[in-house]
Amino acid sequence: MIFRDSKWVIFDFLPYEYKSLEEYLENMASKGWVLQYIKGYILKFRKANPKKVKYAVDIMDSISFLDGKNSEKALEYREYCKKAGWDFVCESDKIQIYSSEENVERIEIHTDEREKFNIIKKASFKYILLKMLTAIMLLYTQYMITIGSSDGDFLASNLILGSLLFANLFAINEVIGLITYMIFAIRGKIAIDKGKKITYNFKKIAKIKRLIHRISLSLVIIITIIISIKSDINLLKILILFLLFAILIEYIVNFIRNKNYKNRKIIIPIIYLILPLILAILMIPILFSNINTNSNNSTEISKEAFYLTLEDFNDTSKDDFIYYRMEKSPIASYLYYGGAGKKNYLNYDIFESDYKWAVKYNFNKRINFVREIGIDYIEKETNLPKDIKVYINERGDKYIFISDYKMVEISTLEEIGEDELISIVYEKLFK
Repeated sequence: MIFRDSKWVIFDFLPYEYKSLEEYLENMASKGWVLQYIKGYILKFRKANPKKVKYAVDIMDSISFLDGKNSEKALEYREYCKKAGWDFVCESDKIQIYSSEENVERIEIHTDEREKFNIIKKASFKYILLKMLTAIMLLYTQYMITIGSSDGDFLASNLILGSLLFANLFAINEVIGLITYMIFAIRGKIAIDKGKKITYNFKKIAKIKRLIHRISLSLVIIITIIISIKSDINLLKILILFLLFAILIEYIVNFIRNKNYKNRKIIIPIIYLILPLILAILMIPILFSNINTNSNNSTEISKEAFYLTLEDFNDTSKDDFIYYRMEKSPIASYLYYGGAGKKNYLNYDIFESDYKWAVKYNFNKRINFVREIGIDYIEKETNLPKDIKVYINERGDKYIFISDYKMVEISTLEEIGEDELISIVYEKLFK
């Protein structure tokens, strides 16, 4: 992103891939963009005259995030680098970036190849471990709301499918990082034992990871837009509140890091614990308000918009007691309808798809789920066309109708006989 004389770039790399960052920074300087600071994966550049600049990305594993930007160790090390011909540019956690003009005499920051290898290997492992744990937690969460759920309704949700794609891209990115790290560690150990120089050239891998990051970021933006469009203004309140708290936490933590407080290693973890709790407390009322609003929004849609209503069963719907949920994706569409009438309560799910496998998948998941909790569905003999199957559970309170491209799950209604229910569902939803 470019704004006036500033440019922001997302650059994902691990310590052992530092050469790819050095090359990127030097290339940007030759185009007239000089590095101003680094914050996580975000690089900020300022506009300048194109020039040749030599960059050195150094890893200081002995420095902790909690030590602050200008810790005693960091300042001593920067002074050493300055004498070696390198000017300090910026830092982020264990990453220190230095630069030197093309015509300035300088020496390598690290002269001991074994020490350099061990530092980079150790720092890289810490980053990879944290990222892999994040990827595992993310994939597990996605598993619970997709494959591990009670049905296949998620196939109709653009939000869930987008989140699933994002989680898989994130995991692929981290697995690539883990594999290349293992290659680096093994090759490096062999080179050290043979007294050879270690190569840190992972340019192609770095380009692939940056591409994955761009796709993932685009997905996050698209998902956010979809949520904002499909939800009411309360979602925007949540996003704004979350953003403000993230900025507040970042500001407070950076302020404490860069001050010489004796207890900052205790204060910072407490801040990371307390502020998110405050954020959660503030979000809960907004979330419940959002749920209540959504559960009563059915009055905005006419009864004719639904496939099946209580009026089809000689009852009258109470508009204040109608709830519905609609989802549609390129794979499937889903509708849940629940409404109270003067005599009965009607609720049903409709799952439709142009793909037979999607409907079959949804049916099998549903049957297997209820079977696990001790409920079986029994196929009924009906006069319906052969491609439409009807199942009723052992309790006799729920039916499943399924064809190649549609599945309907509906509860029984009082004073409505089985044959009448089957006939009405077929006439309204399958004929």
